[in-house]
Amino acid sequence: MTDRIIKAVVVASIALFALLYVAHNIANLPQAYDFFVYTTSHVDQEAYPVTLLPVPPAFLIVIAIVVVFTLEAIAGILGFYGAWHLWTLRKADAASFEAGKKWAKIALACAVFNWWGLFQGIAVAGYQLWQMPLGEGPFYGSFFYGAMAMMALIYVSLRDVEA
Repeated sequence: MTDRIIKAVVVASIALFALLYVAHNIANLPQAYDFFVYTTSHVDQEAYPVTLLPVPPAFLIVIAIVVVFTLEAIAGILGFYGAWHLWTLRKADAASFEAGKKWAKIALACAVFNWWGLFQGIAVAGYQLWQMPLGEGPFYGSFFYGAMAMMALIYVSLRDVEA
């Protein structure tokens, strides 16, 4: 039962930081928008001045913000629901506990997709965030957040061995 408790706590911790990030993003919405504009503008890219992705129009920036914030909110809200569900099933039989992992795994997958797929894939690789002075924090942060979510997803996905 120790692993089951730890799995619930790990999912809750990922959910907590996802909700804190989306809350901070919403609280700083004008700055978040400006940062998205900056990172897709191709400015301050001296090491590799040619970027293959185009500078997006304002409406696509808004769509990107909505997608990122939504994935963070889903990872947080669904993550807490999934953690609570795992907690309530901690004493259940193995089949019930395995089935109960569904929401936690979906929440963790949203976090991985957001921080690795969108941030690392599009922002870092596509818009070369790595070479912008203001991009260093999000570059490293999104890697670590995605890694924590992926490690949690792998851990939660491990099947329990019934004693």
